[in-house]
Amino acid sequence: MPRGDVELVTPAGRARGTVVDGLVRFRGVPYAAAPTGDLRFAAPAPHPGWSGVRDAVEPGPTPLLPPMSETSSIPEPPTPGDEILNVSITAPAAPAEPLPVYVWVHGGGYVSGSPNSPWFDGATLARSGVVVVTISYRLGVDGFGHIPGAPDNRAVLDCVAALRWVRETIGAVGGDPARVTIGGQSAGGGLVLALLAAPAARGLFRSAVVHSAPLPDITPADAERVTARLASQLGVAHDLDGWRSLTREEVVAAERRLEAGSLWSNLSELRRALTRSGPLTRFGPVVGTDVVPDVLDALARPDDRPVLLGTTASEFNLATAELERPLGRATPRPVLGAVGLPAALARAYPRAHPDRSAAWLLGQALTDRAFRMPALLVAEARAQSGTPAALWDFRWHPQDGIARHCIDLPFAWDVLGAERVERIAGEDPPAALAREMSGDVARFVRTGEAGWPTYAPEAPVAKVYDVPSWVGRDPYRFERLALQVVEPV
Repeated sequence: MPRGDVELVTPAGRARGTVVDGLVRFRGVPYAAAPTGDLRFAAPAPHPGWSGVRDAVEPGPTPLLPPMSETSSIPEPPTPGDEILNVSITAPAAPAEPLPVYVWVHGGGYVSGSPNSPWFDGATLARSGVVVVTISYRLGVDGFGHIPGAPDNRAVLDCVAALRWVRETIGAVGGDPARVTIGGQSAGGGLVLALLAAPAARGLFRSAVVHSAPLPDITPADAERVTARLASQLGVAHDLDGWRSLTREEVVAAERRLEAGSLWSNLSELRRALTRSGPLTRFGPVVGTDVVPDVLDALARPDDRPVLLGTTASEFNLATAELERPLGRATPRPVLGAVGLPAALARAYPRAHPDRSAAWLLGQALTDRAFRMPALLVAEARAQSGTPAALWDFRWHPQDGIARHCIDLPFAWDVLGAERVERIAGEDPPAALAREMSGDVARFVRTGEAGWPTYAPEAPVAKVYDVPSWVGRDPYRFERLALQVVEPV
């Protein structure tokens, strides 16, 4: 297989990558200094630089620490090291003209995930004429916790720093810094929404792709409460010196103990999520701040950045599977009412999904509240701003009948042969659907257009990914009507 070396000049020094089968690849190139010592919990700082040529052929260090989860849908390989703020690039070799750029923000609930996942291999997108960049950002307390004396939203600032690095550097691999699209899924999609709202990110990208994104909903008081609680559990002062006295390993261990009790496997947690009496996640972008103002309000203002967004049909239906046994054959309507759904919805869910158990319907309600209703709210805010937003609904599913969280990713990246895809997509997922969806993403990155009509409240059109796919007037009709009877997200 044809192979060679190639160099990249970055603001911090030269890096050596590879050229294989017509694709240039650089791995783990720092876009900011290692956030250690005095830079721990600080805004991202410029890298001090290096001498000579730095090898950039192996995956870069990750904020995610071992052990690697063998049960997660997406393989999330952790890589040791301190220089955790880095990018990886896949690009066509020697393009004839500057190419559009796709910057990817991984998901993982704001506490896990890895940009080095094989699910985010950019080969297919690069061969369609796109420069692909995957970025890392600080997770958990390091990225999102409120610490007196430290800036909030450090992970958002990391993403902004990475986008600035792309603007300065991507031309050296044939990318066009004026044609950057950002994309993300789940927590990464939530970060993309935060970046659309963030004043500091204006001018750094021209469009956005949003997979299965929860609306950022953590207030400064929420962030303060969670971080102070963790400091107390860890036995340190809730200030910069106290938190800096802890290793990353100690902090991550405490986060994982906290997250272990936050699954939606009991009715009280479900009630909190479904009624939005508290934030959906423990960590995430802190809204109502200078860095991230109210997201929906910002998205409803005049803008020129189109958005392509969507969800899967049954994102979190399996999250409530543990309730199947305790609920047994309980009548769904009173169960749905008990977790705070309005009476109209407690009646509507069993009618819309007959023969489904109470536990399954709770999962669908969580799916709708956390992902599908927010997608509509974002599309409607963009329509109000006069900015195009094209909506999709990923409904294809394997024989188990569940188009679950993350199932759209191997189709959007056209990596059906990657590790663990079989777990959620079955043994023979439709390759034509992967070509179709990844082609739609590539077209949007190149042109800013989805290829189907944009969303409007009076014409709520969306594309449904299935076999066959189709474009219809109102695929999100249930959720659109449900929004009329629930409290705003």
